[in-house]
Parts: sequence; structure tokens; C-alpha cells
Amino acid sequence: MAEAKKVDVFAAIKTEEEKFTECDFSDYDQIVELYPRYMREQHKLRKSGVKNIPKNVNIENFCLKTPFGDQTLLVDTELVLEPNRRTCLYGNNSTGKTLLFHYMNHGKIKDFPLHIHVHHCQELEQHELGDTVINTVVNSHPLRNILIRVEAKIRELIAAAPAKETLDKLQANLDQVVISMNGIQGYTGLERAQKMLRVLGFDEIGQARLVSALSGGLRMRVALCMAFFIDPELLLLDEPTNHLDFPSVLWLENRLRSYRSAFLVVSHDRELLNNVVSSVLLLQDKKIKYYTCGFKDFEVKKAKEDADASKEIEKFLAKNANADPSSLLGRQKHEKKAWLERYLAHQIAMAGKFTFPKPVELENKENLPVEQISLINLKDVTFSYNVALGVWIFKEPVSFNVTASTRCGVMGPNGAGKSTILKLLTGKITAVTGSVTPHPKYRLAYFGQHSTAELDLELTAAEFMIKMFPKMNPANLRAHLNKTGISDSVAETRMSGLSYSQRSCVIFSKLTYVCPHLLILDEPTNFLDLESVDSLIMACNKYKGALLLVSHNRDFLRKCATSYLSIVPGRFEFFDNIKDAERATYTFIAEMESGGHVDKNAISAGIASGGGVAHLKTGEESKGPAGGAAAASAAAAPSPYTVGEQITAKWTDGKFYDAKILKIDGPKHTIEYAVGGKAIVTAANMKKKEAAAAPAKKEAAAAPAKKK
Repeated sequence: MAEAKKVDVFAAIKTEEEKFTECDFSDYDQIVELYPRYMREQHKLRKSGVKNIPKNVNIENFCLKTPFGDQTLLVDTELVLEPNRRTCLYGNNSTGKTLLFHYMNHGKIKDFPLHIHVHHCQELEQHELGDTVINTVVNSHPLRNILIRVEAKIRELIAAAPAKETLDKLQANLDQVVISMNGIQGYTGLERAQKMLRVLGFDEIGQARLVSALSGGLRMRVALCMAFFIDPELLLLDEPTNHLDFPSVLWLENRLRSYRSAFLVVSHDRELLNNVVSSVLLLQDKKIKYYTCGFKDFEVKKAKEDADASKEIEKFLAKNANADPSSLLGRQKHEKKAWLERYLAHQIAMAGKFTFPKPVELENKENLPVEQISLINLKDVTFSYNVALGVWIFKEPVSFNVTASTRCGVMGPNGAGKSTILKLLTGKITAVTGSVTPHPKYRLAYFGQHSTAELDLELTAAEFMIKMFPKMNPANLRAHLNKTGISDSVAETRMSGLSYSQRSCVIFSKLTYVCPHLLILDEPTNFLDLESVDSLIMACNKYKGALLLVSHNRDFLRKCATSYLSIVPGRFEFFDNIKDAERATYTFIAEMESGGHVDKNAISAGIASGGGVAHLKTGEESKGPAGGAAAASAAAAPSPYTVGEQITAKWTDGKFYDAKILKIDGPKHTIEYAVGGKAIVTAANMKKKEAAAAPAKKEAAAAPAKKK
């Protein structure tokens, strides 16, 4: 008997490069096979005679299980998504929101239309970190990438002057490719990407940085730019406002308002949801319920429905108090009773999640009204992380008197000085000039963006609280943890196994156990769900002390603050209402988006020099050559250099390296180092090529790594 022939099942699977090499570019069907799957599916539908390709999703008897099939999150429900609909996906934790997004994006839902272009805006994966910021955004569109290659190849083949029949086919296919490129605005890709990145704080230098060198928050901004650059037919956004500053949230809101296709968004930012969504998908009791209304109306309807359901169940339970547990009525009673218990427990937990005891009275020798007692008084303060380099955060004197009645929301772009003003107030840094006068006996509680990083993750939450308050009754500490959503079982779990939201609740437990006179909250809503944010708002409004709030969440600021401090380049202004503070920020956004210059007398040198959050935040954090900030304040004298000139320029190590001048803008010189990497420097940090010896290879290693 002849030996069975072995078949290599992987032999027929070709790589994308092999497909491209073997493609007959005179055959449009073969070209389409190079496109992303959604385009291949659309092509099939058109060939089959479908003229208007449907963009809606309608799946009956839809079920959603966890990857291992151990839990059923949705059962026998209907998944309906309408084209061009702006929708909020809403539900408690662990109801399946993130998993639903994942399955949609990866085509793991049975009967989900494969011809719909879906993109999930999420944290960048490892393979997306190796290029520059601008290249990562521009190269993120899968269809644009292949269209560029196909167009170049067809033009190359046409230039070779093939036979007329082949030439006609190539020309027809080229026309189709050009139509497709215009359809996705492919030819203006670079300009569109640069414009978006500028608003989110990436100037020319920031755009040239490697994504791998960015913080997690900045990477998420890159991911947002990628999402809007790709412009899918169904965009999935899971907590997109986390890590964004105030101007970035406003930019995101404007983008979503004008988005032409459909999107699904999960967010704890009520103001964003109120302003952008027109429908809500509620995940509750393993079903999907649809509301064709804005988010504000949805909340009113849902609250009424839950209250009505609670009353009806109470009546049912009273009427059927003695129902036989083994009967159908008995089983209904058991299910309704369980629902009511969950509902009431949830209401109680949310109402008392964040609470403050009464603060101790402050010393008041001058017998001032309590609300006039000064807790911290900043007077005529200037600040720089490095005066010698001219990197000023507050160059013009600023003043801020925090009294016992202060309830102020602090707003502005990252890098403009919000965190710096908080550090000055709390004595973590020292002013260059001016005075900072604290009350001698006031108590401060500070929740910062990175407070959870200070936790010893090897401890349990209960152990942490006992360590913080060794003289207190452990049972009382555990009860206080329970109030903030840390149950007994979670309290006995090492904090390395807790989510960021749970760790935030542990920090709040510590801050709220002994009431402070001044509570500073720096982006407290990150990692909190919408109901937890509501609980925090309720607690802040009951809290009798002074409040300083830094947040991108406008609903939180509006409901908790009575005055607003706007810190943007060139301005340090107080407002009585949030609308005026927003207008100050919108002006800044318009300047950034247009690529215009920020006032050279801006209080934040990090922003004024074009550095933004992605380039030069402070003198301490600067990763580029000295001079980026100095350029903003240097006198506008004629440059002794010319564009294209080969020079040597100073790097952060104080040494000079070979470079080329790309652009001259007053005192600012955009240069590119020979070993790779761009920077903005002043003439004081440059030398004519002949005036300095070339650096040794050993020294060159200190400069930025050469881009591959």
C-alpha cells in the first residue's frame, strides 16, 4: 500500500508580502485580495449585486460568554446597532462591556457583519511602540497603507509601457485606487495627523519622539489620534477621557459631535455623554435594553424604572409571602427578592461610599469668620525648575489665597502648571520669588494622579489602613473600607491583585478616615465608574472643608466647585463660572490646532516653547537639548545660521554633536542630529561646524539612538 502523501496545511497560507509579490495588478479582483477583510467583504457584496451595502447590526438570540465559557454575561438578547448612531454603552462593572468591544473588534460574534469596518480605540500593543508618534498615526490606517503601495506599483508598471490591453486595465485600476484614496482622505493624511497631534500637545519634536518613550497617558492620546485618523464605520471607545487634560477632553467632544459614522462609548464623564450621545445601550440582568434618547433623559428614565420596579417587587413579595419555594411562583419570589436585595444594597453602598467626619476647628487668633481663615496664601510667586536655563513655569508673579471656604476647580492643559501650583501650595517645591504662608495647624489630604503608586502592593488593604492608623480599632478601619467599596474579602487581598479603581478606593479610605481642613483632588475620577463619581460628588458637597479640584470631568467640577482657576499659556485667571473658564481653554485649542504661536510671555515655558506635554514639561523632565524654553524668551535677533547648514549643537549631556538646520523661526532653530532625533535650540547652543571637533564615537552614544 502506497504511503499516504503528507499535506502541509500551512503551505497554502501566504504572507501579505507574498500576496503582493504574486498579485496581477491588471486584475482588480486580485488587488482587492490585498485589502483588509472588511473591504474584501464589501467587494463581494457589490459583485453579488448589492448596491446599498447595509451598515446596521441586528443579531437575535445573542449570547455573550467569558473566553473560557465559565460565565454567561448576556443571554438570549438582541444586539442592534444602527448606522451613524452615537451610542453610550452603559452597565455596572463585570456586565460585559469591555468583552463585547473585544469580540466586536476581533470578529468573534456569530452573524456580526464582516463588511463593517470596526476599530477599538485601546492601549497600544507592543508592536505599535517602535516608531515615531507621527509615523504611528499616519501608518495606522490599514487600507491607506496598502493603497499607497498598490498605487506606486501600478504607476511603476504603467511607466514600463506595457501592451495597450494591459495598459488600459492598469489605468482603470489606478483610477479606482485613486478614488479609494480620496474616499478616505488618504492624500492629506500627514496634515490631518499633524493637526490632531498638535492639539493633544505634540509639537514637531513631540511628533518625532518614539512612542515607546511616552508615558501610558500620552500613548492613549496617540491611540485616540489613530482612531480618528482611521475613521471607521463603527468606533469603539472604552473610557477615552482617562489621562486626558481639559483641552484634550474638549477636543475629543468636538470630534465625537461631528463624527459621521457610528460609535459606541463607555465613559464616566457625564458631561461628555450628555453632549455627544443620542442613544444608550444598557447592559443589565444579562439583557441589552435600548433607549433612543440622550444620556440625560436616559438617567431620568432608568431611575424611574428602577424605583417603579422596586415598588412592584415589594408588593409582589408582600402578596406572595407564603409561596411554596418549589412552585413556579416560589421561584419567581426568590428571583425578585434577590433583585430587590441587590438593588437596595447597591443604593446604600453608593450613598455612603465616600464620607468625611467633621473636621477639627482651626486656630483663629484674629477672630475672623471661619470662611475667611487663610489655609495657604501664595503671594506674588514665580517658579522655575531651572532658572539658569530660563525654563519658567510661572514667570509672571501669581497669587492664590486658599481659605477655609475655597472650593476651586483648576483647569488647563497638561504642562501649563496645574500640578506645579499644587506642589507650591503643599510645600513640595519652593518658589523662586514671592511667599507661601500656610496656616500653622491646618490638616491637608492630597489625592494625586499617582497616589496609588505609593501603595505597598504586598500589603492587603486592611493591613495598609492599620499601618496608617495604628491606634485605631481594626474593626472600625475595615468598616470604613467597606464604605468605599472594599468588601471584607477584597480588604484581605494583597493590593497587587486589586484593580486601579479598587486601589483608588483604598487611598480614599485613608484620606477620609480623619477629616482634613483642605482636600486636594488631582484627577480623582480616573478609574472610577460613573456611579462612583456620583458618590464622590455627593461626598464633596457634604464635606465642610476647603476643596481644590483638578479634573477633566466638567460635571464633577460644576457640581463641586464654586470658582474656577484657568491655567493656560500666558494666563492665570479666576472665573465665577465654568463656561468662562471653558472659553479660555477653547482659545488655547484654536491656537494649538492652527499651529499658531503661543504668547512668548506665557507662564509655562514648557508649552510656550512648543514642547507641550509630549516634549518639554519642566526643566527637570526635559529630554531634549537645552534651549527649547529659552527660545521662547530670547530676543528676536537675526540668526547667524541658514537653513540646511551643517553645524554642531549641544545635547543634554552638555556636549556638541553634528547636526543639520531644518528650519529657523526667530530665535528657534529646528535641527536634526546626524545620529537621529530632532530638537529646537537657540543660537547660544550651536556652533559653526569648523569651530568644533567632531565628537568621538564613544561620546556619540550619549545622543539619541539613530532611527531605523
